[in-house]
Parts: sequence; C-alpha cells; structure tokens
Amino acid sequence: MAEATQVNREKLETYLKQVSQQVMAGFNCSLSYVGDELGLYRQLRDEGPVTSVEFAECTGLHERWLREWLRHQACVGQIEYSTENDSFSLSPEAAIVLCDDENPFYFAAGFKAVVATHSAVPKLGDAFRTGLGLSYDDQGEACACGIERLNNYVPRNELVQNILPSLDGVVEKLKAGARVADVGCGAGQAILVMAEAFPASEFVGYDTSEHALNSAHAHLRETDLKNVRFVNPATEPLPSDGSVDFATTFDVVHDAPYPEQLIADVYGCLKADGTWLCSDIRSFPTFAENLAENPSAGLFYGFSLMICMSSSMSTPDGAGLGTLGFNEEVAREMTEALGFSRFERLEFGTSVNSYYEVRP
Repeated sequence: MAEATQVNREKLETYLKQVSQQVMAGFNCSLSYVGDELGLYRQLRDEGPVTSVEFAECTGLHERWLREWLRHQACVGQIEYSTENDSFSLSPEAAIVLCDDENPFYFAAGFKAVVATHSAVPKLGDAFRTGLGLSYDDQGEACACGIERLNNYVPRNELVQNILPSLDGVVEKLKAGARVADVGCGAGQAILVMAEAFPASEFVGYDTSEHALNSAHAHLRETDLKNVRFVNPATEPLPSDGSVDFATTFDVVHDAPYPEQLIADVYGCLKADGTWLCSDIRSFPTFAENLAENPSAGLFYGFSLMICMSSSMSTPDGAGLGTLGFNEEVAREMTEALGFSRFERLEFGTSVNSYYEVRP
C-alpha cells in the first residue's frame, strides 16, 4: 500500500482556486458569446455608463437577465462597475478587444469559436479511443463562422499594404496579370482582398469545407469581382502543370491531414519562378519551450484538441500536426524535403503568426 502523501494546505487552496477560475472561464465563454451575439458590448460601449434598467431601455431586452449578465461580466473583469451610481461601462481597451473587428487586438469572435465546439465534446471520447478526429465541416457552420471572424484583420489591413510588397517580385506579377491559388481559402477573406487590388490577375480559392465555400461564395456575390472562383479540390484539384505564379496558405498546413501532400501539391502547381506565401501559427520547436515562452500555449493547445489537430486527424492516417506543430523548423524541413529550394521568414509577423516566402 502506498504511503499517504502529505498535502500542503496552502498549495491545495491555490490549486482549487486555479481550477475554479478555469470553470469560471468556461461559463464566461458561453455568456460572452451571448453578449457578442446580442450586440451588448457595442451597445455598452456606445451608451455607457448605464444601470441595468437604463441598459434594458436602450436594448429592449429583459432587465433581470441583463442585470445578472452585467454583474457576471464585472466579476470576471470584462466590464467596469461604479458603486457610486450602480452603473456599468466598457473601458476603451475592452472596447477594442470586444467590439472593433478592424483592430489587431480584436478577439471577441474567439468566444463564438469556442462555443461552436461544445457540440463536439461528447464525441471526443471516441476520438481518444480511435484516434479519429472531426473535420471542419463536422464541427458545423457556427465554428466556421467564428474562425472567419477571427481572421479578418490581416487580410483587410496588412496583406496588400505590407505583406505582399515584402515578397520578391510578387506585386509586379500581380499587377501585370498572374495566376493565383489560395489553398485552404476558408471564407475567402484574403483572396477577395487580393482580387480587388489586382484586377488583372486571376484567383482561385480551394477548400474542402463546404461551410467555408458557401461563405466564400456569399462574400463573392456581395462584390462585382469577375476574377475570382472558389472550388473544392476534390472535384477540381490544384493544377499540377506548373502554371501558377503565386500560391498562398493562411493557417492551413497545420490543419491538413496530409501536410506533405499539400506541400507537394503547392510545389507542383507553381512555375519555376513562382512564390508560395505560407503563414502559420508562431510556435517553438519543443513543448518545453512553448510551455515556458509562449503565453498563449494553453489557448493554442485547446484550439488544437478541439479544432486543428482534430481536423488533421479526421482521416485514419492523418498527420496530426496540431496548432503548434508547424513551427519554422518543421516548415523549413518539410518544404526542403519536398523540393523547395528557398525558405525565408518575413520580417512581417504578428504575435500569433509567422510568414514565410517559399520558392521552388
């Protein structure tokens, strides 16, 4: 019989507090999602400071439910509370994170992405037993929508303005008229921005998710663009004749069940002087480094288990790279092994992503 382990009461209480905070965070994702869907953060930004009664009047919602929601949000530190007049408000910083989807610090869509995965939780036990994960379409339309909203800033504000000009000769080709393939295009945010900026070029977005393609087609219908198509590579594969001038992938390779095949397909589609812009999640080569140096590692491993690694293992022989699995070292090794001769990390980057210029 094992000897009884002596328990440190102070450490026990500290650990219980830590777990309690995680449970609280779980509730907060659901309740913040509701607030985002109802437009409560934007309303609070525009109308605050307000009491719950005043908030009910300006939103048209039930005061008692609003009162409890406001109190919860104040307790978790997402909104401000004044004891002087029992009012609630949103700080300027909170307004950026929770309301301004044109700002790089915006993150409210993360709540939607998390809540959208809740339906997959009962299936995780089977995934642990069999190894088989869920594809993006298995996760449902809401998950695709949440991820789309998380990925709006860089395409709208950085891609044409800063990223493309940092690539050797790419802008000149796009202005003159180039063939472009966006592999794993999702809802099409990046390719639509590029197509508008470079009307002489022809753009094709490829994605296996029908939810993503439906959204991409809907966004395309809102424009007058005639130089963009969206297709499923299962029915129209990426060309293998070396006819593409410029290929892009944005947070795609780590999701892919067959990343080597994806990289090989990109290599095969490109002209000899073509360019691949590869963006993926910034991470370290080892778990020990991510644990010690990456303050968002817990968030990313959560995304990985619920979405990214799950997608990468949605086939029986999937690679399972995971959200933090395609770091610069791995990316360099895999691209070189599959024929690419030039790999450079761009100076441009964000706290989340690294960007690579890869050439045959």
